[in-house]
Amino acid sequence: MKIERTITFCFMIACESFLSLRAQDSPQPQAPAQKAASQQNVPKRDDKAKPTEPGKPPEPGKPPEPIKKTATKEVLAIVGGDIITVTRERIRGGTILIQDGKITAVGQDIKIPEGAIKIDAVGRTVTPGFIAIDMARVGLSASGTDRNAKVVDTLDPFDRNISLSLGVGITTGCLETRGGGGGFTRRTAWDGFPVTERFPGFDPDIDEIDAAVEPTTRDYGPYVSVCQCCGLPILPTEPIENTPEAPATQQKSVVIKMSFGKLDGMLVSESAFLDMTPGSMSGALNQYSWREQIAKAKKYFVDQAAHEKAVALGKKEQPPRKPVSDEILRLVKRELALRVAANTVSDIRDQILLSKELGYRLVITGAAEAWVIPDELAEAGTEVTYTPRRRRSPRFGEEKTSGTWIEMSGVLERTGIPFAVTTLSNAMSLDGIAGRELSSLPLEAAFAVRGGASEKAALASLTIVPARMLGLEKRIGSIEVGKDADILLLDGNPLDYRTYVETALVNGRVVYQRNEVRILPVYAKRP
Repeated sequence: MKIERTITFCFMIACESFLSLRAQDSPQPQAPAQKAASQQNVPKRDDKAKPTEPGKPPEPGKPPEPIKKTATKEVLAIVGGDIITVTRERIRGGTILIQDGKITAVGQDIKIPEGAIKIDAVGRTVTPGFIAIDMARVGLSASGTDRNAKVVDTLDPFDRNISLSLGVGITTGCLETRGGGGGFTRRTAWDGFPVTERFPGFDPDIDEIDAAVEPTTRDYGPYVSVCQCCGLPILPTEPIENTPEAPATQQKSVVIKMSFGKLDGMLVSESAFLDMTPGSMSGALNQYSWREQIAKAKKYFVDQAAHEKAVALGKKEQPPRKPVSDEILRLVKRELALRVAANTVSDIRDQILLSKELGYRLVITGAAEAWVIPDELAEAGTEVTYTPRRRRSPRFGEEKTSGTWIEMSGVLERTGIPFAVTTLSNAMSLDGIAGRELSSLPLEAAFAVRGGASEKAALASLTIVPARMLGLEKRIGSIEVGKDADILLLDGNPLDYRTYVETALVNGRVVYQRNEVRILPVYAKRP
């Protein structure tokens, strides 16, 4: 009986609790006056919501608005700055007018239209935006290395690295979108084999491979010497050897602008160079195959011309099929250049001879020993990209004709060889203070001056020379009427390591201001 009474009592308590909760959830009747008042306090839905104003925090889940935005038809005027045009004379206290993303006027006595947006550049140095001829992992999403993905689908205008690049003056970059790390992927024992190299029933014994590796290397990776003061890996300084022969692999490069926050106008070119991985042009077999590729491309143009002539005469013929890639066809037409790494004298000579024999444009990267044969480079019209701070020791017995030389930039300028500077690492990074990554691009140009080049040639190696290599000299690389308004406002000499980029414009739009973005130190002005 006691147990039954206890169960009944608990059941009654549960029912009362349920009824009370239900009563609280049910809506209470309201008087007409109270109902009207409550409806007035409810905010109305606004289908035409206003966008977030620039400078205010964005709503959760939405990208931030650009710092400043000008309408398409508005005129922007940069007034009072010292303008370094690169290709022409320097203009003191000049004015630049910009409309529709293009430069419409440059000079001193220029009338500013009424209603124009003015940017005060008094006390500033105005230069064209810098061009990084070798860049990686900036402005591309994770699918940027996918061969099957479209370039437009891989662009990321909100990449943080874009702001970091703008902070050092880079407004345009050439990026590899196929392959990486020079086209090679280092295989480690604990990574196994790629899926394409595996066969059912014949998979390698990973445990057996691991047993052949030293325990320290297996647990902590290969040994790398680091600097005791900064902790960064010590760069190699041993003598350079000829590039070993490797399977020929083409890579694709694209040119993008650092138009932070805006996808329109970000993609400039989907085919900047015909890039070949190191070793693709080394060895007799690779060079024979390369000659065959160029011969097929030239024959295709002959067959295409014959087909067009036959069609004009009223004949019905099938057009010839393309035997090679579009990049090789454009290379034969000299619409783009072949970019290949070569460092030793013998490797550089091989590439020069091939380019002269087959008649295409050549850009040599690395070019550590180019200072030994500058006349041969100049005669062939070869262009060079290199890192002035790179140091490699000479080979034994060839101390005067091998290795790097700090004065190579002066040799290249005196010989008339166009050169563009690159950084020790082509990606943006926040490691240490040594300045090896992409943010040290202006510093490399300053080291070119240390090597004997003039300041004019050093600044050209950041602007007009890489623009010509990319075939975009009519759009970028200098401050001229009709070119894209990619402009920097600096607080000092562009080659001084103490100089900051105060304002950066890409396609006539302000995309970076140091005192607002604050990715670099901002100091109060001295009285």
